[in-house]
Amino acid sequence: MIIGDALFRNNDLDNYLRAQVGAVDEHVRKTVTKADLGKTDSEIAQQHLPGARVEPLRVDFENPQKDVSEARVRVHDVFDGAVTIDGVRATRSFAFTGDPNLFSLKTNPYSSVLPHGLVRGNRIVIGMEGRNDAETLKREIDRQEQTLREYVERSKAQVDSHNAKLEALLIEAIARRRKALVGIDALKDRI
Repeated sequence: MIIGDALFRNNDLDNYLRAQVGAVDEHVRKTVTKADLGKTDSEIAQQHLPGARVEPLRVDFENPQKDVSEARVRVHDVFDGAVTIDGVRATRSFAFTGDPNLFSLKTNPYSSVLPHGLVRGNRIVIGMEGRNDAETLKREIDRQEQTLREYVERSKAQVDSHNAKLEALLIEAIARRRKALVGIDALKDRI
């Protein structure tokens, strides 16, 4: 039995990133004031860029923590009979950085074969419970790790593409905000 829930399946990463882009104008409107107009648009954008970035997932697949413990495992036979046996719980966990919520967002492309796991703090845990059969356990956990790697790479590529466009989007939004603030200031002289 695979450990954990299906990852990368709840909401769409593209929609999440589009919502982030849609929030840029409102964020700039709320945070850029007349006091900022002495700076260039690029300088203002650099101030806001760290807070606007989505931190992509980076998983340290090279340094897993492995664990095996006893477990009571329910197994089924070909006739759909079930019995509980003494088995093992085998896991690999990997440290990661980035926004842990990205583990729940569908990537593009998306596949029906999803990695399963548990997000615990700054670690992602994969594994399975089953009979004490090293070959089967290793093969299944290797397969889970490979699927997880593929999805993390897809997610990172989408987030990196989004982040690469942010500075230009911020500069455009700041230019619009500057124009609005200058227009409001000029209106004062005309009334």
